[in-house]
Amino acid sequence: MICTRSHERVLLGVTTNVLFLGVVSFFTDISTEIMVAVLPTFLVLQLGATPDIVGTIEGIAESTTSFLKLASGTISDKMGKRKSLVVIGYAISNVVKPLMGFSSSWAHVLGLRSADRVGKGLRAPPRDAIISDSAMEERVGRAFGVHRTLDQLGAIVGPVIAFLLLVPLGYQGLFLLTAIPGTLAILILVIFVKEPKRRSAVSKCTLNGAKSFLTKNVYTYLASVTLYSLGAISYAFILLRALELGIPEEFAPLVYTCIQVFHVLSGLPAGELSDKIGRVRAIQLGYALLLGSFLVMALAPSPLIFIIGASLFGAHQGMVETSQRAIIPCLVPEEYRGTAYGLYNMLIGVATLPTNLVAGILFSMSSTFSFYYGAVFAALASIAIAFVGSVSENPVKRRI
Repeated sequence: MICTRSHERVLLGVTTNVLFLGVVSFFTDISTEIMVAVLPTFLVLQLGATPDIVGTIEGIAESTTSFLKLASGTISDKMGKRKSLVVIGYAISNVVKPLMGFSSSWAHVLGLRSADRVGKGLRAPPRDAIISDSAMEERVGRAFGVHRTLDQLGAIVGPVIAFLLLVPLGYQGLFLLTAIPGTLAILILVIFVKEPKRRSAVSKCTLNGAKSFLTKNVYTYLASVTLYSLGAISYAFILLRALELGIPEEFAPLVYTCIQVFHVLSGLPAGELSDKIGRVRAIQLGYALLLGSFLVMALAPSPLIFIIGASLFGAHQGMVETSQRAIIPCLVPEEYRGTAYGLYNMLIGVATLPTNLVAGILFSMSSTFSFYYGAVFAALASIAIAFVGSVSENPVKRRI
């Protein structure tokens, strides 16, 4: 074991704070993915929603909390404290998910899904900033890779539980079950995750006050993130495409599990690659995997080929989510990282509504159209990220 500047112990190349946050995300994702794995079929087959309504629900739920993500990040910078916002965010999500089973219309699901996303909006930027603050300077990619791996392990366990228990428990029983792992996550967060020591706090933390970190490289990076997000269609359309190709309803959670398996397998290698070959190249590799996955899923002549495309989609997620977060400490000073992660998460959320509205409309015309749409934006995002330049203007002298 060695120590970082914040005197945290180091295990497996990352601080214990990062490991415990990963465990928190592991249990939270079990809770969330039990719900998400069955939500599209619950909406369509139980509540009579159409694909465009499914897309609208996902889009509104994400987009309505977009500015909250920026606010939570900037507040955490201004306070110089981050953990309290993270705890509140996880608690909100844990309360509303079990209520999903009592929904009698898609409008009820919309309200609860939006509340769940409020919780994520509060916790995600300060949580990512805690990881960044806790990580060793030369191992930021590994820190986010370890966190994403633990996070997505929960995303494997959750759908497996949904598959095994959907028939005996039904939809309502599954939704109620989400409270158990969610509660475990909150207990671990409160007891074991520590507020990291920071060099400074921002005295006036608004978007205007944060202009000092909005360099050309940051603007270019955020443009790439926005283009990527405009093409990152919801899981719901992948699961509905699986049903269209003849995969039975009860096997939909296993399709989702397959995606998450490859998400897990790519997370830690993505962090290592990001540290070794540079953040930009790692992000571009992730975008290339997304482009390939969309084309395979659109053109798949059989369920087997479709599963290959879904696997590529999962692999791209681990690569992109790890590398996109790991590049921010290269571009932004420590005292503004909560704001930066908030801005990053906000842009993803803002893009979610139009992305899924368009994808839902295109899917209703032809399911393949929504995947071609995503492929175009994956290509555009890859072109944009190539214009992120040297680190000469950046606060951290690390190859990006």
